[in-house]
Amino acid sequence: MSRPDGSPRLSLCLVARDEEALLPGCLESVRGAVDELVVVDTGSTDRTREIARAAGALVLERPWDDDFAAPRNLAARHATGDWILVLDADERLAPGTGAGLRRVVRGAAFDLGMVRLHNAASAGDAAAEVLSGAARRGPVLLLPRLVRRTPDLAWTGAVHENLGEWLLRRRGRRAAVPVDLVHYGYVNDEALILRKGARNIELLRRCIEREPDDVTPYGYLALELLEAGRADEARPVVEAAWARLPRQPASRCFARVAVARGILALRRIDGAGAVEAARVGEGRNGGHPDFDHLRAAGLEILALRAGTGSEEGARLLGEAEQAEVSALRRLREEGPFEFLGAASEGRALLQLGVVRCLAGRLPEALRTFGEALALEPGSAAARVGAAEVLVELGQAAKALEVVAPALGALPDGWLVAASAAERLGARDDARTFLAKARQRLGSGYLHAHRGLRQDRLERSLAGPGT
Repeated sequence: MSRPDGSPRLSLCLVARDEEALLPGCLESVRGAVDELVVVDTGSTDRTREIARAAGALVLERPWDDDFAAPRNLAARHATGDWILVLDADERLAPGTGAGLRRVVRGAAFDLGMVRLHNAASAGDAAAEVLSGAARRGPVLLLPRLVRRTPDLAWTGAVHENLGEWLLRRRGRRAAVPVDLVHYGYVNDEALILRKGARNIELLRRCIEREPDDVTPYGYLALELLEAGRADEARPVVEAAWARLPRQPASRCFARVAVARGILALRRIDGAGAVEAARVGEGRNGGHPDFDHLRAAGLEILALRAGTGSEEGARLLGEAEQAEVSALRRLREEGPFEFLGAASEGRALLQLGVVRCLAGRLPEALRTFGEALALEPGSAAARVGAAEVLVELGQAAKALEVVAPALGALPDGWLVAASAAERLGARDDARTFLAKARQRLGSGYLHAHRGLRQDRLERSLAGPGT
């Protein structure tokens, strides 16, 4: 049933447990923006249910049984709106967003709206500061939170519940929408993030035991393990899923497994493997910025092997640039269906800057790294890239100034500092910086070409001189 003015009705659907501290702010943020509140409580021992009822919510109770999709689906079945806005208790609809939300759903041609999520750096940060970026933790993420309510609407996945199969099954359309959420859930609590990751890994392993032929939890598990730095455990998970690909129904999302396989290939400096993973993933589930990004990184490695000055190397770098430009276009215009783990606007700009540097288009590469720094001012990788280009442009002193804030745990910054020092004739400093790069090589360089730069520096600095 539509609203009196003929516009679609909106339902807020929320799953909560022991959220009496955060829930009031969440519900207040959607006042006037939605037509009904549906809250599923999964076993609160505090006043969560009472707070929700006092706000006018329909409160449903479902005991927690290690399944995140089930309470989402319960809420959706009881919603009556034409559209569902999905929030968690630690999220807020940005101030002034309600009217825009109404405009977005009126006559919408999409089924799944990707909203902009801004992670607050601390619990006390004002929404305006978080939205401006001044108090934001990390980049803005696009998440599937505005959903057309249909009879067959269903989240799947006991962990990382998602709408991938529903969207593929109905051949639905996704779209980035101008709706902003502020998330207060992490607020620099690294211990909480680690606990959630460990919990997810355990739950995903159980999912695989229950349904060993469904590749969806394999993909999530592999990405969780990669995030936790456990690549050796992620590899057999990915290979087990890859072997099951022929048995998957057409509506099943294979993207996460493909992305994890591509990331693992890049860590082995296997360009062909990354390109193949992107090809298979795209063939199964359609275009996605993560596939473009993996393809670009793989082609960069293949170009290095062919020789960037060769005709084949130049061709491969051209294809890599096209792939990364495509990733940026998708990220900026379409938005990803879900953030899988490979691409973000900042990462795409970094990769594009490297490709342009390798192609010898140094001023253009410097501008690209500048874009990345403007987007993420704290990005050490962007500073390293810019400094690397400055070294090639003959501005070694400026390069040292730019890279200085990036001299930390990553080997890349120390390597570029060594290159700059060597260009300035400070060979002892260059040797010191290079030694620091070697000490930090546990996870390798961010980009494969820096291994070649290290080899050249090693040879140059092997002889006498100061």
